[in-house]
Amino acid sequence: MALRSRIILLGLLILAKCLTGSPARAAETGITTEAVDNYSCGLLHNNKANAANFRNRMLSVSGFTAGALFTDSSVYPTDFTDPDRGVSGADTFNFDRPGDAIAYFSGHGVCDDHTNTPCTSQASCPAMSGIQQVCLRDSENPLQGRCAYGIPRKIVVDQTGKSCQSVDYTSGGVAWGEDPTSGGWGHAATNGGVNFAVIDNSCGITPSLYVAELLNTFAGVSTIGLIMPTTVESDAADSADRGQAFAAIYIANPNSAVGPAWANAINSATSGGSCQFGGGGHGIVGCGANIAISLELDPPRVEWANWTETWQQLMNPANDGAGQGWMAWIYTCNYDCNTHAFILP
Repeated sequence: MALRSRIILLGLLILAKCLTGSPARAAETGITTEAVDNYSCGLLHNNKANAANFRNRMLSVSGFTAGALFTDSSVYPTDFTDPDRGVSGADTFNFDRPGDAIAYFSGHGVCDDHTNTPCTSQASCPAMSGIQQVCLRDSENPLQGRCAYGIPRKIVVDQTGKSCQSVDYTSGGVAWGEDPTSGGWGHAATNGGVNFAVIDNSCGITPSLYVAELLNTFAGVSTIGLIMPTTVESDAADSADRGQAFAAIYIANPNSAVGPAWANAINSATSGGSCQFGGGGHGIVGCGANIAISLELDPPRVEWANWTETWQQLMNPANDGAGQGWMAWIYTCNYDCNTHAFILP
């Protein structure tokens, strides 16, 4: 049985925006999916099926509606980037569409945050200017670790089928969720709208470096779900049922909380490989977790967004993220990660 932990991080710079008196807006119900299998930099087999299983399961009952669907060569780097962040982008027609509730990407990521440099503590890792580091447990030697760094996380696509392109969602032009209700605090105008985004890829986020790697991605999106390897050389499996496991929780209870649903979907996912601490599998090769991360103005709002907001409430634009201030996360591991911490101090 996977164990769940939840932590709230305090002390981000508060950028307040009062939303009192905002006019009521129509429910946001769309579900958009993008998935790639046909990679020239490493063929995958199950991402299109994974995204389709999520989409079809969600739309098998009333409530949510069909948004955009892009696969393989129809998935462009600009699908994820915002033109109002100063770069070429078309996310508001693709991944961050007005009227959408959920957007789900399934495909490659990049595991360049992990290194082969051994460590016994964070202080023993060589410093990299302007980049945070941690001593992440070693999958081959649990008593020591290897240095990992807060290098920008990436979505990988292959528009031509001949050359892979990466999209930096840490420090690039990615900004999701901005609309007239959330306001323009994310410096991305107000022409987006997605409320819950899933980045289902390799090395989606590095343990303990959530703020540095994901802060700039939020521009009104309530929560972002990711796959988090928790030891060096662990990774997300090429799984066809992770999305379906997430959707099944909605089908079973539309009034359940969305953040915990993504975290706990790991319990029903298959494929993967063993973790040296016991457990393993459940869509992870080695040790890892499903993690949902939220950003909001204050503790009550971020706790509610991360742990309480339901699938039904997700459709309400009034529940959009209203600004930077506090971050919260909830995760479920495929092993006992309370006993075996991710990071060596």
